[in-house]
Amino acid sequence: MRKTFWVILILFSLSFVIPVDAQLGMTSGPRFYSEFKPVLGGWSEYQVTAKGSSPSKMKIAIVGKEGDAYWYETVMEGGREGRTIMKMLVSGNPEDQKNVKRMIVKQGNEPAMEMPVQMMQQSSKSQAQSGKAIDKGTETIKVPAGTFKTQHSQYQDAEGVVDTWMYKEVSPYGMIKSQSKDMEMVLIGYGTGAKTQITETPQKFEMPQMPQIPEGRPRRK
Repeated sequence: MRKTFWVILILFSLSFVIPVDAQLGMTSGPRFYSEFKPVLGGWSEYQVTAKGSSPSKMKIAIVGKEGDAYWYETVMEGGREGRTIMKMLVSGNPEDQKNVKRMIVKQGNEPAMEMPVQMMQQSSKSQAQSGKAIDKGTETIKVPAGTFKTQHSQYQDAEGVVDTWMYKEVSPYGMIKSQSKDMEMVLIGYGTGAKTQITETPQKFEMPQMPQIPEGRPRRK
């Protein structure tokens, strides 16, 4: 029964793999409206505050490389599901589903599991950007990680407006701060030397068979 619950939880989480704000139990918020520039070992950590929710933490890192593809890892803490790690082998921006080649998920103390990429692609919604980006010029801002001279841009679409402040030395997206009417993300740390937080060999995902409900009870003699 516990394994069945764990699998159901993973399947639920997969419908929110992209964007990352949904992984944290949030229904709307800023995405990474910038170019994905992976640097092996590079990491950045954010405090995420959604409207009406307690702050959460999200750390993203490039923790490995296979050929031309990189292992991109997201660690989320403080959301509805506690600590969740998602590790993806990507050939480009993780927000584009076709770039995801492999995916491993670890929820709390449960064993790490490698999920079928096709399942994620079928359950995830398309995240194609259809709005417009406006260059707002340079701006110096202060966040918990320090003071940065950033490039301020604004993205507008039918869902609203997102302001993003970028600094190219922060891997992998260069984001210092992102803000919309429902969510704010601010950089609290960044650096190099990141290692994966999934150290165990992941299990292959297998859909458990649900117990069959008998059509009727046997009559008493």
